[in-house]
Amino acid sequence: MSTGTMCVMTGAGDTKILWDSSNRVEVDAARDHFNDLVKKRYLAFKAEGREGTRGSQIRDFDPNLERIIMVPPSVGG
Repeated sequence: MSTGTMCVMTGAGDTKILWDSSNRVEVDAARDHFNDLVKKRYLAFKAEGREGTRGSQIRDFDPNLERIIMVPPSVGG
């Protein structure tokens, strides 16, 4: 059993979504949320290393990751 966290960055801070990788309902809900955010052009990163200080971009939800960070699209001008 492992717990995952998805941190969704917003203008007001961040929202955390938690799931237990052995709980199909929680995994499905987290995956749906991930996919909705990707459709809204959020970028997804898996946090790795000591204290999650390194990361790499991911394109698909992986319920076995400890931490996913979702970053909203940047607005240029």
